[in-house]
Amino acid sequence: MLRAWDGVESGASRRIVAGLLLNKNVEALRAIDWKNAPERRQLARILTACRDMIEGGYLRWLTPRDTDL
Repeated sequence: MLRAWDGVESGASRRIVAGLLLNKNVEALRAIDWKNAPERRQLARILTACRDMIEGGYLRWLTPRDTDL
């Protein structure tokens, strides 16, 4: 997740990041095929989850859950 975020934040295109992390074949796709590629949607989900974690979502992992005993 953080590798994808760091790649995009450092200026790499999403297609290049997807090619490196998910499927090397996406870099050779035509633009229209990239727009419909499942790797594009997967990378978008990864980046959304990463943004959530960066903006404080990781705190949910650190906070104990209330359990009724």
